[in-house]
Amino acid sequence: MSRELSAVLSLLGISAIWGLTFPMVKAALSDVTPCAFLSMRFLTALIVSFMLFRKDLLSASMSSVKHGVLAGVSLAVAYILQTVGLKYTTASKSGFITGLYVAFTPPLSKILLKSGISRLSLLAVFLAFAGLSMLSEVDPTTLTMNYGDFLTLLCAIAYAVNVVSVGKYSKTSRPTILSTVQIAVVFAASTLAWLFMEPIRLPTSASAWFAVLFTAVFATSLALLAQNYAQRYVDPTRTALIFIAEPIFAALFSYLFLGETLTTNGLLGAALITFGILISTISRD
Repeated sequence: MSRELSAVLSLLGISAIWGLTFPMVKAALSDVTPCAFLSMRFLTALIVSFMLFRKDLLSASMSSVKHGVLAGVSLAVAYILQTVGLKYTTASKSGFITGLYVAFTPPLSKILLKSGISRLSLLAVFLAFAGLSMLSEVDPTTLTMNYGDFLTLLCAIAYAVNVVSVGKYSKTSRPTILSTVQIAVVFAASTLAWLFMEPIRLPTSASAWFAVLFTAVFATSLALLAQNYAQRYVDPTRTALIFIAEPIFAALFSYLFLGETLTTNGLLGAALITFGILISTISRD
């Protein structure tokens, strides 16, 4: 198997795993607070990553650690906003709104790298926002939307910043170091938020603990490592195309495990978001 094909399959597997985490975390939040869940998830992921990549981490350069910290800040913001938002919206809607980060990535990349923004990028963002307004049922008179959907929208922006950062730093930093340092940053941020903003208590259900372990090992440690590895061999356009599958997996698993369904407007909105994401990949060429 070529490195490129291996990378493509890795990204598709990541999309499926991340899609599965939406209903899994949604169910777990009935027994644990958002930042407590994230703290335990990323502590477990940090331990796993250190055990697997101890040799690389102990010989890491300061520049690689710095890159991981810089990328980790946006990742921490994204995860906290997404998980808190998931308490106030459905898992399927959270999946599609989070997926907006793919549409936001090209214009943010242009802005952060100080280059022009293509018309296709602007069209993609317009379609994505139009889909969001239908999916979230935004009030046309007050322009208000569901609180959980709004937090998830901010999460998508933070994820887009993270994708731009990883794309920039993965060329010069080891994937093992970059992913592990990001995990450490999210653990530190979520733990502080848990200590100062939420009650200090642990989950009591087996399903919540399983969600912690599954998301820590498969959706965090291994997924971030695979993403950072794959982005070395798969160009941004193909990466974005593959990641379109994540919200679709989220909706599928949410239906299968939680019985969630979208309204007609919600389905049209989800279709517009998916189309906007697709258009955004074209704008990267």
